[in-house]
Amino acid sequence: MICPKCGFQQEDGIECLRCGIVFARYHSGGEPSLTKPEPISNPAKPAAGLFRRFYRVFRWVCLAGVILMLFLMLHPAAPPPVEASPEAAQSAEQKISEFQSSLRQGTEQRLEMDESELNGWLRNNLALKKPAGSRPAIPQNTGSLLELAKVATGGQPVRNQDLEQEQTTMRDVRIELLEDSLLIYALFDLHGMDLSLELEGQPLVRDGYLRLNPSGGKLGSMPLLAGTLQSAITRIFDSPENKEKFRLPPGIRDIRVEQGRLVVTSQ
Repeated sequence: MICPKCGFQQEDGIECLRCGIVFARYHSGGEPSLTKPEPISNPAKPAAGLFRRFYRVFRWVCLAGVILMLFLMLHPAAPPPVEASPEAAQSAEQKISEFQSSLRQGTEQRLEMDESELNGWLRNNLALKKPAGSRPAIPQNTGSLLELAKVATGGQPVRNQDLEQEQTTMRDVRIELLEDSLLIYALFDLHGMDLSLELEGQPLVRDGYLRLNPSGGKLGSMPLLAGTLQSAITRIFDSPENKEKFRLPPGIRDIRVEQGRLVVTSQ
């Protein structure tokens, strides 16, 4: 017989002695295809392309997030609607004077001020930056505000030469008294731009130092996360350069907010 594939002539058999094909399979079409198989696609290439597209999208999302954060930080929040009448400021001055006298006499005293009295007293005693064309005000920062708080609770008076050394200019300060906490709103002038800061929490006295148990805060219009807020409060109250500024005058036992009123009690 002659091999149908290679043409080799041989005696009868089941396979070709030269090329090795099986005659039965060759005639029935069972011979494996000699065509070149299609290459198997590499799964790593689509994965790499997907990661590249994800990275491009993620990069633009991050950039948009940073721009949004800067916009919120530089967009001052609206101040809380607090009232401060001249009559309320005079009432606060009288209450503070009586409280200071009780401290000097060593008698127990309770100082209570509502929101209008507290903000009226702040406006009369804080040296805030005036509008354009007005006489420039004495710059103040957190340290000078603490010194002013000591005046109200019987501490040493604020010295003008100390205030003149401060660099940060404050344009507005308001305190909103809530049910059992307070909201401090401060508006700063940062290189000609307005920047607001809000801190909400409960005031308390711990080992003779003023503290704030924070519950929320915003820088501009951007809310501060719990971790960021707690880290900022810890740095403000516990840093070596600031801790002594929060020491209260002797005789102050407690500072808290009760039903929308600021309450200071002496021993």
